[in-house]
Amino acid sequence: MADGNGQNGTKARWAGVVVTIILAAGAMTIQWGVVTTKLQQLEKRMDEFIGEARSIRNEYQAMERRVSYLEGKVAGLSATKGGEP
Repeated sequence: MADGNGQNGTKARWAGVVVTIILAAGAMTIQWGVVTTKLQQLEKRMDEFIGEARSIRNEYQAMERRVSYLEGKVAGLSATKGGEP
C-alpha cells in the first residue's frame, strides 16, 4: 500500500509541475503579446512625432528665410537713405 500511495503522490507532483509549466508558458505568451502590442503603439507614436518635428523644422526654416529676406530689404533701405546727402 505504501508503494501505491508513493506513486500516486509522485504522479500528482509531476502533474502539478507540468500544469505549472503550461500555465507559465501561456502567461508568458500572453505577456509577450501585450508587450509587442505596446511597442508597436509606441513605434507608431514616435513616427508621428518624427513627422511633426520635420514639419515644424521646415516651417522654422521657411520663417528664417522670410526674416532674412526682410532684414536684407531693411538693410538695403537703410543704406539707400543713409547714402543720400
